[in-house]
Amino acid sequence: MNNNLSKDSLATILMCSNLGIDIKNDTIKPFTLKQWNELSSKLINSEMKRPAAFFETDEQEWKRHLMISDDEVMRIKKLLSRAGQIAIELEYLNSTGIYVTTRAEENYPERLKKVLKKNSPPVIFYCGNIDIAKSDGVAVVGSRQIDEKAQDFTKTLVKKCIAQGFVVVSGGARGVDSAAQNSALLFEGKVISVIADSLLQKIKQKDIREALISGNLLLISPFNPKTGFTVYNAMNRNKYIYGFSKYAVAVSSDYNNGGTWAGAVENLKNKWVPLFVREEDGVPKGNRGLIDYGAMPLPTSELNDDNFNVKEFFELAEEKLREKNNDPEQFSIFSYIKE
Repeated sequence: MNNNLSKDSLATILMCSNLGIDIKNDTIKPFTLKQWNELSSKLINSEMKRPAAFFETDEQEWKRHLMISDDEVMRIKKLLSRAGQIAIELEYLNSTGIYVTTRAEENYPERLKKVLKKNSPPVIFYCGNIDIAKSDGVAVVGSRQIDEKAQDFTKTLVKKCIAQGFVVVSGGARGVDSAAQNSALLFEGKVISVIADSLLQKIKQKDIREALISGNLLLISPFNPKTGFTVYNAMNRNKYIYGFSKYAVAVSSDYNNGGTWAGAVENLKNKWVPLFVREEDGVPKGNRGLIDYGAMPLPTSELNDDNFNVKEFFELAEEKLREKNNDPEQFSIFSYIKE
């Protein structure tokens, strides 16, 4: 296996990833995020303490310390038995430039844990410089179908964000996501692109490889790099786009429909990061709906002002929002506790 990974990480990958599992024919199922969080809580509060302890103890000790059923014991045993197969999978991914990290590693993005807390994925795959995730990011999200006004807004917003030192966070999809990512790279800014489909296929694209080589792009995904596109993964990925960001801007959104709306509403409900929405004549109905839901307007007229400072605008709005909610900044215990 990858010598750079801790035993805690190796146990986490074996138990939470479907690497090396034949999804169609295999009855073995990796732990879901919710299931892993429940098991992690039991681990931390037991004599075992850490995932690596599974390699140093036997089934009877798992059952006694974790108070789990015989079925769960057998499930863990089968998942851990894939060590040799996982080693081959990781070696292959590493040869393509794709690496893996877990919540137990130092290089796991701290902001993701801080923002999403227990919703942060146990395992993530990435290609590119993962240190990009240490910088403050602005998520630029929106519909796949956008008009010229939305295109212009996106390009202007991204240019000003890059000038202020922000990283642009994108979902890599057609429409606003691609417009934001391409604009950021054009202005020689840095981009975090959270991928919902095959990471292995994505890195084969010429423009993507060039951006990765330049050090300006970080591709990241909580899903198996071989996994193709699914609507479920695309919707589930939304939370991670917000998780990598300090602020978010919705350029265009359908009303009560689609991934942009769903992700924005989920963010507003959970108060992950301040959300701003493009405001001008002719915006989609969903833009006004998100503002009514609690997002803050970002007027195109202000953005286009040569004296507009996007960082100051974000910070002032964030301060007002915090005062309104009487909600001082909170830090997740998962920022300090490694599993």
